[in-house]
Amino acid sequence: MLTLGAGAKPTPTATPTLPPEDPAISAVARHEFVAWQAGVVDKDHYAPAARSSLTTDAISNMSKALSSYGALVHTIWQGHFPIVGGPPGVVGYTYRMECTNAPVFEQLMIGADGKIDSINFLKKPPPGP
Repeated sequence: MLTLGAGAKPTPTATPTLPPEDPAISAVARHEFVAWQAGVVDKDHYAPAARSSLTTDAISNMSKALSSYGALVHTIWQGHFPIVGGPPGVVGYTYRMECTNAPVFEQLMIGADGKIDSINFLKKPPPGP
């Protein structure tokens, strides 16, 4: 148990306010998902540091995996997620990609310059905050 002195008051910690869903970012999420399914990823959409991981083999393997989920039916915005230790200005977005065979969860990290810093595809929902 912690007892504060008579005049002591806890100092609140500021919680950053994350913006609501952005339709433009949701459009990017849909576009990138379909591009990855098709195996046609435009590396210019990605931050320079992320481009080195976009190898032909990585794109081909992910394309095969994502294609097994079937065609994208619709996208559901799940919210933001915190990025610990990431570059300043990068915001994380989570989407549930509803496909004809099964859902896939996409985590998209976009920098202040609009470039994709990272993208992840998950079989299960990511853990909440």
